[in-house]
Amino acid sequence: MAILIVCGLGIAGIVSGRAIILGIVAICIGLGLIGALVAYLNATNRRIRLFLDAIQDNESMLFFPEEYGSKEQRTLHAAFNRISRLITENKQKKLERELQQKEYESWDKLMHILTHEIMNSIAPIVSLSGTLLSYFRKKEEPKSPEEITDVMIGKTIRGLDTIKSQGQNLMNFTHSYRCMASLREPSPKLFSLTRLLLNLQVLYQAELDKRHIAFDIQLFQPEIEIWADEEQLSQVLVNLLKNAIQALEKQEEGSIFIHVGNQGKNISIEIIDNGPGIAKELREDIFVPFFTTKSSGSGIGLSLSRQIIRMHGGQLLVSSEPFIQTCFTIMLPLAFRKNDATV
Repeated sequence: MAILIVCGLGIAGIVSGRAIILGIVAICIGLGLIGALVAYLNATNRRIRLFLDAIQDNESMLFFPEEYGSKEQRTLHAAFNRISRLITENKQKKLERELQQKEYESWDKLMHILTHEIMNSIAPIVSLSGTLLSYFRKKEEPKSPEEITDVMIGKTIRGLDTIKSQGQNLMNFTHSYRCMASLREPSPKLFSLTRLLLNLQVLYQAELDKRHIAFDIQLFQPEIEIWADEEQLSQVLVNLLKNAIQALEKQEEGSIFIHVGNQGKNISIEIIDNGPGIAKELREDIFVPFFTTKSSGSGIGLSLSRQIIRMHGGQLLVSSEPFIQTCFTIMLPLAFRKNDATV
């Protein structure tokens, strides 16, 4: 309205010839007002574009100041901020639902594995116990000593040995679960990672030579010291190294390579082999407790290893290209603090 009034008065003054100079001044003022309006609209359009780009890029940290500018700008900024909050809250609820679903699936998978392992151990024990009882009992009555032969005694001894072995396996399985459930807090100290890796090389060199597996260690500097629980980190490295050796069991020209790199505030330890690899759909399942693709094994090693690394405030990651490179990466903070750790 101000633009129309000022420009109208200016044009009227020029046309009538009574106020030509004032008319020109009025038109200039009108043009200035038009320029201010265009600048205001452009600024508003830029804010709208910025808001829409932020939504498209999933940027949830965008905030428009609600205390400055004109009333219209403050109202617009408040509306933008409200929409942004609603979108963020919706995304957060969606993420929580996905996490709950994954947690439920993990527990469901764990219960299936536990049930499967326990039943596999108990079922043959029950069956074998019934068979052994039949050697010494007839129609719910004990057999006489004359009816018991040396063959029966021999079979009973072998059967009892089998029951003992199966029972021991079940106890080991239960012990593995207890170890995972009651893992102690790390006791960090400064120690030589270089020495630990060289000791592991000496420990497994004979087995590596026997299997004709090439082995190499590459360090970003000759002597590397880190703050961590040496015993727990050694347990993780031993487990990953044994897994790599087992993966190359039936492969010619196998190789294992350990690379230690400096990632700023973190240190990376990569255990790389050229084995058959891990299928993409199994790369997260291998960290589920008691999940295993091996014919033997408890399926506890990788789950326990990831938990140990998380308790150190780090990460255990995996990537795999079959028969090219399977890499387990340990990311650890150089300055470990207990309050940085997560379980």
